[in-house]
Formats: sequence, structure tokens, C-alpha cells
Amino acid sequence: MKIKLTSLLILWAGLATTYAQPAPPKGYKWIKNEAFSDEFEGTSLDSTKWYARSPYWKDGRPPATFRAENVAVKEGSLQIKDVVLDPPEGVYHLAGGAVASKSSGALYGYYEARMKASGVSMSSTFWLKTPAHKVGCETVQQELDIVEAIGGAKKYAAFKYKMKSNAHIFRTDCDGNKLPVLSTPGETDLVAAADSMYHTFGCWWKDANTLDFYYNGEYRFTIHPDTTISKTPFDVPMYMHLVTETYNWEVPPTPEELADTNKNVTYYDWIRSYELVPAKGRKRKSRK
Repeated sequence: MKIKLTSLLILWAGLATTYAQPAPPKGYKWIKNEAFSDEFEGTSLDSTKWYARSPYWKDGRPPATFRAENVAVKEGSLQIKDVVLDPPEGVYHLAGGAVASKSSGALYGYYEARMKASGVSMSSTFWLKTPAHKVGCETVQQELDIVEAIGGAKKYAAFKYKMKSNAHIFRTDCDGNKLPVLSTPGETDLVAAADSMYHTFGCWWKDANTLDFYYNGEYRFTIHPDTTISKTPFDVPMYMHLVTETYNWEVPPTPEELADTNKNVTYYDWIRSYELVPAKGRKRKSRK
């Protein structure tokens, strides 16, 4: 019995570990970026920081849309539930959730989330994206996917057992026609399935061309976004998304799977974000 108890205590300690940020460059230190940080310790979503249903991406990808009522803060975590949409609404017959930051000022810094994926074949994600903006006469959006997980993956097991990250550049030409998406992926193995335990996923957005990714506090890989259209493609401030959705390349969950309360929820223990400032001397310039 003592051996079993000791093993449980060791396991609990490992799951509860808080990892430090990467070592800052000489002469700098990290400070908390409060607009993109939350411990989710209350009983409701902080409406000064978050939208319960994203205004940037309102309906999601069929067959699942988003519902604010699927979002809850309780038991020390943000919880997004995936359900059957009853009654269906046009092309939508399932519903997940899309929590979005009210600020769209996330720029260079370190962004991390401690989260546990749901066990159904819908995503559990943590990502940043720019509003649409002009580069010359083209319309462009950049997206930084820190992690896209599918705890109940049916077709692509990698999304259950790996940290899957990406840097996307979405473009529309001068005449309004969509151009091919420029994507630069990266990945690393998880210590266990995405839905079996909490994992900490982080990204140090160093500059417009350098994205360093961390898993459980350890550096794992770097992505250099495609520079086809710009020498500095990731230099525009972004908003943050915490989303559960369906993919058009994955088999959606069944009603029976979505009725299982042990499987149908994605948990975010916390979101923590940091900016670099001089360790002493000059004051940090504020950014709204």
C-alpha cells in the first residue's frame, strides 16, 4: 500500500509541475502579459479579457459550430464542451467552443498553456492569428498554431500523440482571389496521449522569422515561417484563440461519444503569456 501511495504522489507531482519560461537574453527579463494570461480560478470567464464566442470566427467549420454556453470556468480550469447541436442548424449538427482574447495586441513574447485535450475526434487547440491586413495590394492573415490536438483521433493518430504546430499565411490576391496557403509545420512527441493528462505547450515568438516551440518546459523545435511574400511575415500583432472544432479531414464524433462526459471536454488549467523588457534602465513601451 505504501508503494502504491508513493507512486501516486510522484505521478501527481509530475502532473502539477509548473515550468519556467526560457532563459531571457542577457540584459532582459520576462514580465507577465496580463491581457493574454488567466489562471481560470473563478466561477465565470473574465469578460474583460475573453469573448465566450469568438467575434473573429463566429461559426466554425461544418459540421460543428460554436456556442458560448459550451464554455465554463469551474474547478480551477476553463472547460469547453463538445455536444450534439439540437436542433441542427443548416450544415451544423455539432457544437464546440471558441474562446478569443479581447485584445489583438499579442506580439513578440512567450505564450504557453497547460491543457488536456478532449477524448473525442474534435480538436483541442491554442493559437494566435492576425486580423486581415494589407501587404501591398494583397490581403493577408498570419496564424501561429502553438498546438492542435485531437484526443480521439480516428484517422491521424499523430494528433493524439504529438505536439502539432504550424505557421500559416493566408493570402487573397489583388483581385480578391484566394491564393495557396503558405504553411510551415513542426512537431514533437508527447509523453502520453493528449487526452490522458495535462501537457504544457509553449511558443517563444522571438521575431518576425523565428518561432521556438517548447513542450513541458523544454525546447523542442523552431519554425521559420515561409517568406514568399514578405521578408518579415510574422510582425503583426495577433489575437488569441482557445478552440474546439471539427476538421474536414477527420471523422467527426458520434452522438454517443459526445454524450460521454469523461471524453467530451477540453480543459485549460491556465494560459500564461510574457513580454521581454530591459532588466533595468529603460522603461517598457506600452502597447494597447
